[in-house]
Amino acid sequence: MSTKDINKIGEEDTKTPDKQQIEAEEKEVMLKNEKEKIEENMKNDEGPVKSALSGDITEQGREVKPKFIPIGAIKMPGFFTKNSDKDKSKDEEAIEKDNEKSADKADEEQPKQLFGVGFCPFMKFLNKEPSEGDNTKKPMGLFKLPYPKLFQKKSTNANEAALASMETLEDKVDAANDGLENIKLDMSDDEEGPVSVKLPLQERIRQMKLTKDDKIVCAILLLLLFIIILLSIILGTKTAIPAERPLRLGRYITTQTTCGLVEGILDDGTYKFYSIPFAAPPLDDRRFANAKPLNNMSMCWNGTLEVHEPGSLCLQSLENRNITGDENCLTLDIVTPHVRYDTPLPVVVLIGANTLAGGISPAQPSAAMSKSKEVVFVRPNFRLGSFGFLALDILSNSKYPPTSGNYALSDLMIALQWIQYNIKHFGGDQDSVTLLGHRAGATLAAALTTIKKAQKLYSRVWLSSPSVIFPGEPLEQSQKNYEQFKERSQCNDVECLRRISPAQVLDATQDTWLENDVDSLPSVRRTERSWLVLDGDFLRTHAYESWAELKEARNKGKEKVFKPMVFGTTQHSGHSKSLRQKHMNWTSEIVEKMVNESYLGERNLTNEVFKYFNKTYEGLVELISNIRTLCPLVSLARMRLNTPLYVALGSGAGGGPTGTGLADINSDIKAILGTLEASTPEQRSYVSSIQKMFYYYVSHGKLLPQVELYGLIEVSSEPRQAHGLPACDFLIQEDIVPRYAHID
Repeated sequence: MSTKDINKIGEEDTKTPDKQQIEAEEKEVMLKNEKEKIEENMKNDEGPVKSALSGDITEQGREVKPKFIPIGAIKMPGFFTKNSDKDKSKDEEAIEKDNEKSADKADEEQPKQLFGVGFCPFMKFLNKEPSEGDNTKKPMGLFKLPYPKLFQKKSTNANEAALASMETLEDKVDAANDGLENIKLDMSDDEEGPVSVKLPLQERIRQMKLTKDDKIVCAILLLLLFIIILLSIILGTKTAIPAERPLRLGRYITTQTTCGLVEGILDDGTYKFYSIPFAAPPLDDRRFANAKPLNNMSMCWNGTLEVHEPGSLCLQSLENRNITGDENCLTLDIVTPHVRYDTPLPVVVLIGANTLAGGISPAQPSAAMSKSKEVVFVRPNFRLGSFGFLALDILSNSKYPPTSGNYALSDLMIALQWIQYNIKHFGGDQDSVTLLGHRAGATLAAALTTIKKAQKLYSRVWLSSPSVIFPGEPLEQSQKNYEQFKERSQCNDVECLRRISPAQVLDATQDTWLENDVDSLPSVRRTERSWLVLDGDFLRTHAYESWAELKEARNKGKEKVFKPMVFGTTQHSGHSKSLRQKHMNWTSEIVEKMVNESYLGERNLTNEVFKYFNKTYEGLVELISNIRTLCPLVSLARMRLNTPLYVALGSGAGGGPTGTGLADINSDIKAILGTLEASTPEQRSYVSSIQKMFYYYVSHGKLLPQVELYGLIEVSSEPRQAHGLPACDFLIQEDIVPRYAHID
């Protein structure tokens, strides 16, 4: 502020003419004395002041004029010192008190050091002591930063105090001073503020003279950088692969396989893919030969294969002797709740057949269970009857090494390989594959566990009512058992066998090979015959020997070799409609007569048998079930494998899950897949109980924690440990089990 401005402020005050004249004279005398002193000092010492007053030439070649020092910035003797001891006005005292309070408050509100060392300008700013005169001490946010000036309303109190009239600029005079003292004109700015603002940003950074605005901007940039890095990490993990594939027309979904694109359909809240080829058609030269994978582009399809509708089953003879299916049948069905890659789901492979000659199994993919239990169901087709198991010398001699039979096992092997390569494209986890076998399908699944090449293709096995009769004869003997087929087909070479029609193949199959003994008592005149053979390729040793090796491997801690297995059946697996309909009224006499006419009667065991079973239809069915299925499995699971065995009791006494009071051979698999009709609370409890046990096993590879790993488990309203089966102990002791176990 210039002298003219200060004098203008003074003129605004009300003064008498005399006083104004005296004041003007005093100023003139003062300025004259001051100029003389300055000139005298300049003679003795050269400095910046001297240079400025003497009009020296700068480096740029221009004259520097002497600066005019405002009167208000210098304390002068004379007239202005007369009132130094006067009492200050009330307004001045109030201003000084406010300034003192602001200073004290600023000392109290100085920010504490948050960290041991400063971090960039931001940490340095947090630890910086506030400058004098800074009255912007309001905390901002978590770090309690002072508000920058641009966010505050400017106050004029400080300026008004600094630019007071000449009469209020006096202060205590230092005795050592000669009356001249410089004072600040602007008390509101920091010492570094006016200087640093005029410097470029790069120079301010170099000299570490950053303004408060610079420091706050630096803090904001660091915070934004941290947020960007955090968001990039989060988004990078979630956007790598789309969560779900898009739909076409809101209904059709496309995914890929190793042989081309396939298009499924959205139905019942799940995605269904029907009849996807997994192997070359078993026709012409591939009839009576092992399955061939689709490992050549010439076997694949162009474009997108529509798999919207179910295809044909493999050609087979049903239990009522009807014929159904197609020879070109090596396809599989998939039902999955999701088609995505981020969260692969456990896979359940359904291997079902009533007999190895044929019979439509209830082991079918369930949309309801797939959706509610979050699993992927796969049901592969495989060849049955003579198409799947025929062993003949003319077939064995057509290849090297000589072998024939067990073509159905090769179908399942190729299907499991396909699942390993492709199931990830259907939302499944190839490292969590459970084989769920039922009846004849369980017999085949049990045989797969003895094949070393197949053990790496699955994770665990659940076998419902399998046969425990496995081939033990050499291949030459099995080929002789099939000689009648060669005679009935009138073929003496391989070309003839592969040229005749499918109907001729079925006609050449003997009716005795199509029989099923699961619902009958054993007879001494019974002809035993197994479709499976020791072909020297897939099955090289008896299943019991292979399981003994697996058991030994498990005892040595080689868990990767021994895959978890669970065996099971139902309490009334011997029940069937054909048996029930033999008599309108089942009396005790009828039941006793049937037992006497069986192998048990010939062994004079009738009276002993009825100590364990009553003389009713239900008692007869329990006896058949124990001999044919339950007790052979007890012998297998308990004595040879030390694996868990369950018995499905249905809903307990008073009513079974089938509505007949009996737990038939299909009641466990239907309950697992949610297709069993449960109308009573007891039946619903049974369904819930077995589902809980199965799907826990699918997800964890073991049974429920409350159920022991080995032993017998009874499944009714809830799984519970059983502590012995006296009837099975009796039948095993009499050498009836497993000699007369059912054969698929």
